[in-house]
Amino acid sequence: MPKEMSKQLIEVVNITSPALNSRLGRYFIGQTGLLNFGNGYNAWGGIINPIDSGVNLYFDIFTITNFSTQSFMGEIWLNASSPKNAVISSTVTPSNQGISPPPIPKAVMKYADYFTEPMTGGVNIFGRIVAPNSTLVSDSHNGSIIIGPGGSFSILLRPLVSQYIKGTIVLTWWEEAL
Repeated sequence: MPKEMSKQLIEVVNITSPALNSRLGRYFIGQTGLLNFGNGYNAWGGIINPIDSGVNLYFDIFTITNFSTQSFMGEIWLNASSPKNAVISSTVTPSNQGISPPPIPKAVMKYADYFTEPMTGGVNIFGRIVAPNSTLVSDSHNGSIIIGPGGSFSILLRPLVSQYIKGTIVLTWWEEAL
């Protein structure tokens, strides 16, 4: 090696993508049931990474659908506690339908409607107004929001008027072992 050449450090970067994780069976899509709220009540949907999951959850996309004629607020929360009346969603599936048996996520998707208690714990990182009779689709976060064991990603649906509202939340994520 000539004396003029010095050793250079080369940084190796691993890039993950939703498509790669889908192919590997680690990408999941979940939807809440129909959420009813308004007239002083809120609704909520989220994914919880259990403390003993052994995975990090990499959040990708959310959608919020508004089936009403009134706008409402969608608040995005990290690591908030789920409402007391939250139930587990039965509509969670891997995006790769070619794997048999299908992979089962370690994270759990839950949802709740008709509750008045305030959100506890966590932080509200941003909010979005959801227009009437529309679906709000987030940009892909490409895994930039990472939820470790014991954490959560959730959306609080809060009415801006006193009328009753119906909506749904869809969340997508992938999981990687610690």
